[in-house]
Amino acid sequence: MNTRKSNNGSLMGKITHLPYSQMFLIWVGLTTTFALLYFALHIYAPSHGPLLPEHDTMWLQLGNSFYFSIITATTTGYGDIVPHGFSKALAGLQAIISFFVFGVFITKLVANRQEMEMERVFRLTSEDTFHNTREGLYIVRKDFDRLMEAAENGTLAKEHWEDLATAYKQCESLLSQIPDFYDNEEHLYIIDQRREHLLQEAVHRTLHRINTMLDVFSEKSIEWTADFVSNASLISLVRVADTVLALWKDKSPYEGAEAFEDILGLNGSIRGKIEQTI
Repeated sequence: MNTRKSNNGSLMGKITHLPYSQMFLIWVGLTTTFALLYFALHIYAPSHGPLLPEHDTMWLQLGNSFYFSIITATTTGYGDIVPHGFSKALAGLQAIISFFVFGVFITKLVANRQEMEMERVFRLTSEDTFHNTREGLYIVRKDFDRLMEAAENGTLAKEHWEDLATAYKQCESLLSQIPDFYDNEEHLYIIDQRREHLLQEAVHRTLHRINTMLDVFSEKSIEWTADFVSNASLISLVRVADTVLALWKDKSPYEGAEAFEDILGLNGSIRGKIEQTI
């Protein structure tokens, strides 16, 4: 039973995904087939065929058969041609099949409209995520600038270390979102090369700012590894960055190996600074 349902669903899916031109050809083919059947019944079994004008020529009778087939397919039925005998069942069958074809056609129109709307919403959402990611990285860099200023002025306090841990976690969260721009199965949205470059630049600046901040801490003899929470957050950030950057580089459809290598180099530099303090 499950296999039968699966096959029916697959058949319905295949029909729904047919191009409009093929669906029109199917409708024309069905209409032509039934027209020829009506004509054959009228010629060879008049009692079971539609009642066509007797004094018409063969070609006019064939034309009337097509006319009857078309109005039956469109479920119009003017009543000027009346089916008899077996042609009644044939006309009913044609009406059902044609109604099904029209139903699929309407379903396809509605589905396409919904798909277009979904693509538009998904694109807008992805654009918002893209801008929020860049803006979030900018805010994180400003936090690092504020901490560097406090270090240079000798005013680092406990709340600054809490802010540093929060900034690391925020940076990790933002980096984790980047592969989502390439992972959607329907390919509804993939950032273009210009936006990817902007995102690479934002990540590059952020990791460079972390390196600069750690250098400032070292120059001012600040034991930045002494704060367990912020140090653990930094280690987690470096690990996530390694994973994300590798995925990002692999999924990117554009040529930008050099940019990725520079970013990976900056992340490696942060890792090196952590290892030197252990």
